[in-house]
Amino acid sequence: MSSPTSELLRPDVVELIRAGSYRELREALRILDPADIAELLTDLLDEHGPEDAAVAYRVLPRADASEVFSHLEPEDQEQLIEELGAERAIRVVEDMHADDRVRLLDELPIEVTRRILRSLRPDTRKQTQAILGYGPETVGRLMTPDYVKLRPHWTIRQALEHIRRYGKDAETIHWVYVVATDGKLIDDVHIRRLLIADPDDPIETLMDGRYVALNATDDREEAVRALNRYDRAALPVVDGLGLLIGIVTYDDVADVAEEEATEDFHKQGGLEALDQPYLSTRLWSMLKKRGGWLAGLFLMQLLTIGVMTIFDDALEKAVVLAVFVPLIISSGGNTGTQAASLIVRALALDEVSPGDWVGILRRELLTGLALGSILGVMGLGVVIGAHLTGLASTEYAARVAFVVGTAIVGIVIWGSLAGSLLPLVLRRLNIDPATSSSPLVATLMDVSGLTIYFVVAVAVLKGTLL
Repeated sequence: MSSPTSELLRPDVVELIRAGSYRELREALRILDPADIAELLTDLLDEHGPEDAAVAYRVLPRADASEVFSHLEPEDQEQLIEELGAERAIRVVEDMHADDRVRLLDELPIEVTRRILRSLRPDTRKQTQAILGYGPETVGRLMTPDYVKLRPHWTIRQALEHIRRYGKDAETIHWVYVVATDGKLIDDVHIRRLLIADPDDPIETLMDGRYVALNATDDREEAVRALNRYDRAALPVVDGLGLLIGIVTYDDVADVAEEEATEDFHKQGGLEALDQPYLSTRLWSMLKKRGGWLAGLFLMQLLTIGVMTIFDDALEKAVVLAVFVPLIISSGGNTGTQAASLIVRALALDEVSPGDWVGILRRELLTGLALGSILGVMGLGVVIGAHLTGLASTEYAARVAFVVGTAIVGIVIWGSLAGSLLPLVLRRLNIDPATSSSPLVATLMDVSGLTIYFVVAVAVLKGTLL
């Protein structure tokens, strides 16, 4: 969402660029938030091309330029880099925070990344390559080395002076970190405690040894869970020896949480997660992401045809059974999808784990029985109603109603159990539980639900309709 101010200024920005009024343009942009300036640049790129966007970007104060750049989408960043020229582009990249810089280089073509890395200052290049050395899905790839560290023997006065001197370059100063002489993390302290403490007291008087740290090799989802669980704005990151090597902040984690949630939504919808925004995804990429799943689910439906073929004789003798197949399919698919969605989300929030399967099984068994009984009674009523209104008349309406009602109870129970246990099995196998997508569960329930339905029908209607 952009601010009303940015909406009012957009036409003026284009006019100022056309008129070459760069001082006025700079003043017009100065009052905007960096996120709004980034949105304005995106609009300029889309509607007027990279030339105008580059002009607007060049007039920004250097202190604001890197933050604005970090708000842009990767494809927009790449366009600006190409338009700004090598020297200006390198300066933009060097001014970015290390984590934002790494995120940019991750998205650029490999040859562009290598060219930029070679052009960075030696210290910046070393810092960037260290972060790039961690796996793309790890905490190490999220961290920034821009933080404030203190020594335990310093006084509060010394610590505050150190923060004033070096805090401007830190990602955040809400939390500062106490390290030993060998670089090992020994505690973290909130800035509020420093501000209200006696200036002559040593840092040691504020230490309690209760801190939470992430390991650089942890999965990045662990950072999301930890920051959420401990309600922190930042968490320290250590290596295998306990040395403090960076911090992860809430804004980086918010981006990861959004990406992971989007990926889960896509997988639960029966497609691979998109790598780019919807409108930026090319047709061929869209076909690859969606086509594989659709083809697989299409082939799985052959099992449904197989079940129908096996019970073909029963359907020929009792055509009325086919009328209620949609009820059977929807009951199983909807129940299984509900259960799978609940467990996938519970796993993502660390509310349950595969070890809780017994409790989950018990809960879903009772839930499935209750829900199945309700839907079974409704199904029985539908069959009787269809018979009385002539929509599906049969000599054995009561028996058919019993078949439909009983089958629905069994299918709903089975759907609750299967839908809830499948994500747990996938998690145990180190497969993303979101892969137990709605279309997949629905397809599995189509096959198993029809089987249950026809088995019950054969058992109950044998000697009458069959």
